[in-house]
Amino acid sequence: MVAGVTTVSLGAAVVETGTSSSVPPFDPSKQRFDQSTFIGRFSKMLLGCDPKLLLYSHSQVQHHQNQILNYQDILDAASSSQQDMQSVHRSLWESQRIATAAIHPDTDQTIPHPFRMSGYVPFNGPICVAMVASTSTPALLFWSWVNQSQNALINYFNRNASTEMDSATILKSYATA
Repeated sequence: MVAGVTTVSLGAAVVETGTSSSVPPFDPSKQRFDQSTFIGRFSKMLLGCDPKLLLYSHSQVQHHQNQILNYQDILDAASSSQQDMQSVHRSLWESQRIATAAIHPDTDQTIPHPFRMSGYVPFNGPICVAMVASTSTPALLFWSWVNQSQNALINYFNRNASTEMDSATILKSYATA
């Protein structure tokens, strides 16, 4: 598990360091990376899965979300004070990364740590290791059930919530999986 967390964190640090000098101007309605290329999609996903995103407190996440909501004021203040605009844009992209990793886009609710994409490796890794290490059928079935439950909760907390789904449908989907 430590190797997985370290690998993802180092990969995210490499992407962040390698792209920090070429950050595009901040626009919350656009993507930081070109989503028409593999490397752009990979970079976005790697930065979104970075376990370091789990270390931000609720108040820190709220602060970053407020920066995104007030980004135009931040840009105006930075340009009038002649700040380095590249670092301001980079800071706003980082705020968006932190906020979107923790706050559901449809409900504006905080996603619990174990069910965030950034929590997949540290929380689901030990479950997968336990499944592989199982030496009996009951143990394997138990860990498979825990894994399925974890994945179902990840899918639930990261679902498209713009249309309601009743509890019966959710329960039926979980039971049949």
